[in-house]
Amino acid sequence: MTILLNKTLRLFLDSIGRRDEYEFYLNKFQSGQSQAFAILCPDRAGFEEVASVFTFDLDFLLRLELLPVILLAGEDGMALKRILEESQPCYNFCEISHREEDITKLLEVSRRAGRIPVLCYPKETRTDALLSLVPFISSRVHLIRLQGILRDTAGREIFYYYTQKENPVEIAPEDAELVRLAATLLEARPGVHISVASPWRLLQELFTVKGAGCVFRRGSRILRFGSISECDTVRLGALMENSFGKKLASPATFAGRVTGIYVEENYTGAALLETHPAGRYLSKFAVGTEARGEGLANELWQDVTRDHPALFWRAREDNPINHWYEKQADGFQRSGRWRVFWRGIAPEQIPVVIRYSLEKPDDFVQPGGA
Repeated sequence: MTILLNKTLRLFLDSIGRRDEYEFYLNKFQSGQSQAFAILCPDRAGFEEVASVFTFDLDFLLRLELLPVILLAGEDGMALKRILEESQPCYNFCEISHREEDITKLLEVSRRAGRIPVLCYPKETRTDALLSLVPFISSRVHLIRLQGILRDTAGREIFYYYTQKENPVEIAPEDAELVRLAATLLEARPGVHISVASPWRLLQELFTVKGAGCVFRRGSRILRFGSISECDTVRLGALMENSFGKKLASPATFAGRVTGIYVEENYTGAALLETHPAGRYLSKFAVGTEARGEGLANELWQDVTRDHPALFWRAREDNPINHWYEKQADGFQRSGRWRVFWRGIAPEQIPVVIRYSLEKPDDFVQPGGA
């Protein structure tokens, strides 16, 4: 059930990101079946500097009718508890057992009172506590720390880190413990969503596709096929229509041109390729609505570009991910309603691939039959 956003909430969400994105995530979060929206795990280091920001985030989530639960564990957790007790009146603290009925009662009381439940486990590690709470309370875990997103050894931001798949970057040594926590949780609870972000950018991490933190994933299984006939055409067609929000004009004609397919095993994302003398033409790059923001697009892209260094594609001028395409391409050219992108294409072949891309028929039915 979607709540009616008042003007103040709407204006603030507009400042965070695109309306279609935050409305999608808000509807998704509100329709979840968990007892709470998410489990938030703040770090002790530097917390005094961000305590007021953290409280603002929590209050905003409550106003959106999303109940966050704070988890404090071990000695650092108890130190954080003292800080919160002294500075903020909106928390409902409880050192409780692992009995599910006790936890459920605490969450119900907190929700009615408009307070944030804080679960305290002074003698347990954060990992052990999370293993006991996921997915009973929630399948979303957000680690909150002052430095925010994960970074590699050169200090560059890492938006997705895979615990069971090769990563193209090496993490900073101080982040190794965080990665171990995520790997343990994902191994024991495969459906969990776990990320790390700073309180300064937590709301952006929650309500935008790009996010502002690092999402930990086990890594997807990407299947490869040489033609449409080798895969599930019904599921693939449904993915295309869901991703682009349009009906395929002629599925049979469209399928006949495809000579390479990369598809996630559950058909939540796919890349379709056609053969061209200058390189591969990326006919379609599609990720389903539910999988957006989860890192699947990045995985698909890595596999495709690793296998096909010479690649070109087109996108509509109003495509919201054109800024991302620009970062992946060596160059692009605008022409009418299209942008044509390329990478690894020989300079003398660039005019050829641009012309080829612009002459391609439209695979989808346009609104109004145009």
